[in-house]
Amino acid sequence: MGCPQFMKTIAPTEKLTRDQVLALDIATHTGFFCLNERGTWNFDESMRRNNNKQHKAFRDTLMEFIQRNGIKQIVAEDVSVNNHFIDTRKLSEFRGILFEVCDTLDLPEPHFINPKSLKKFATGNGNATKADMIKFCKLRWQIEPGDDNEADAIHIFFCYIKRFNL
Repeated sequence: MGCPQFMKTIAPTEKLTRDQVLALDIATHTGFFCLNERGTWNFDESMRRNNNKQHKAFRDTLMEFIQRNGIKQIVAEDVSVNNHFIDTRKLSEFRGILFEVCDTLDLPEPHFINPKSLKKFATGNGNATKADMIKFCKLRWQIEPGDDNEADAIHIFFCYIKRFNL
């Protein structure tokens, strides 16, 4: 199964290595994967208005992680427009923060992959379920993800690695 085309298909300009790539499944529960660390970050926020700090937490977590792990390229699942307006809005906000972090750290713009294309790459089915994505993470990569967010990040990582022959 070939890796789908990314929105921006410019190959890395300097010699990028796979240990410099961070894959993200951006959401309130953000799955992440690089060769050094993997898991899911929880950016749930309190219902109290003065305690809504999830955007800052997302930014701070990304900045610290990128610098600690020597990340030079980020690849993430793109925002999918669906019937869940609140989810789409939240993903768009986090995506904007991701661009700002890349600008601040002088990293190239992140690469994005369409969710259906990712599912097709991972499982052969563009309409795969969360359970399918977890199952195929175990089958294809022999990695036991903690949850579906982490599974998506793992598939995003390997799709990018395959696409750019890293």
